[in-house]
Amino acid sequence: MVYQKTIRLIKTDMKKLGLLMIVALMAGSSFGQKYGADSIKCIENLSLYQSYYKQKSYNDAYKYWQVTYDICPASSEKMYVDGVNLLRRKLGKVKGEKKEILIDSLIAVYDRRIENFGSNSGKTAGRKGTDQLRYKSDQPELACVTLESAITEGGKGSEAGTIASYMNAAILMERAEKKTKEDVVKIFGELSEILAYNVSKYEAKTTQKYYLQAQENVNDIASPYLSCEILIKMANEGYEQNKADASWMERTANILDKKGCTDAPIFFTIAKELHASNPSSVSAEKMGIMSLKGKEYGAAENFFQQAINLAQDETKKADYYIELAQSQSSAGKYGPARTNARKAASLKSGWGLPYLMIGDMIAGSSSCGGEDACKQKAIYWLAADYYAKAKSIDPSVSGKANTKIATYNKYFPTKEDCFFGGTKEGDVINIGCWIGESTKARF
Repeated sequence: MVYQKTIRLIKTDMKKLGLLMIVALMAGSSFGQKYGADSIKCIENLSLYQSYYKQKSYNDAYKYWQVTYDICPASSEKMYVDGVNLLRRKLGKVKGEKKEILIDSLIAVYDRRIENFGSNSGKTAGRKGTDQLRYKSDQPELACVTLESAITEGGKGSEAGTIASYMNAAILMERAEKKTKEDVVKIFGELSEILAYNVSKYEAKTTQKYYLQAQENVNDIASPYLSCEILIKMANEGYEQNKADASWMERTANILDKKGCTDAPIFFTIAKELHASNPSSVSAEKMGIMSLKGKEYGAAENFFQQAINLAQDETKKADYYIELAQSQSSAGKYGPARTNARKAASLKSGWGLPYLMIGDMIAGSSSCGGEDACKQKAIYWLAADYYAKAKSIDPSVSGKANTKIATYNKYFPTKEDCFFGGTKEGDVINIGCWIGESTKARF
């Protein structure tokens, strides 16, 4: 049956081939440029390789693909994608010298594709570099040069696989003493920015998962280079030379912040210099963090508000709103803090942290229940409602949410607490004070 199906498919393609040959004879030089000097042979082999490829008869497809690749390299860009797949299949079945020859052939396919169709904003080069890393890992400089070029050309449009491969190549280079630890940290910072951009850009889309996987991979393999000891040392050593470089200053401040190294004097120095020389959402945020560390809550609130006003990216704005809420919560300004936590949640869907924060503020406000023992403890039901909401929309916070629910469960009102007020199972309980919300009784 498979054989008959293949024959039928080839016959159909041959009919198409006949028409193409007629067109070839009529089209003249422009047709020849695409299909080569022997356009009829090119079209014949192109059609045959495609037919066998569709049928997954890869050995047969390879024979005709090779002819097409040799005599008419400009005939089809998809031919290069298929060629890479065919060569990878062959690589899994050979060893030694034959394998080395096939690896060289594979890399040459990428070069010829770039020659005939361009690098497509670094994507082809990125895939070439990834295969160099895979098949020539003992020569990481080959992959590193290619991948660096691909990232430079592709910028924020770089593919997730290219980003992860570049981080791997950079670390292999450091281990071979061909890059420094500082180089690795710099590359990590640059790649983290590209990944964050794409994770936000492709939110709720299939493509996002590839960038999330790359983000996890990059964070994991770069982790040994990102201890506070190493980062602070590098920041101190590089500050004088780079303090006029805004991108270095922002990248360094962001990494120190992300890795929890904000108690270091160099972080404060960079934050102040950034904000004084070139105020931005990033510098305002760092000044807010610095103020929050010093328990200067009013100043922190002002800086985080500045960060919000200056931010262009909605995801970053959400982060700034949550930091503003933290500074207000630390100052006991729970009402405004809740408002800003909700704004943060509205800007970043599926984020549980804002609801954990609101739950914590409610749980810390037992005085809002007044003299009524049932209402005093009912705030813990309401706090648990927020913790449950947090984990329902964001599985990543489930552990924290469950721990908090378990902690406050022992403080829930009992039937005896609520008996004198007449509160029964399922009744709505209104809680006053800054909270002004209601919850349902459950015993």
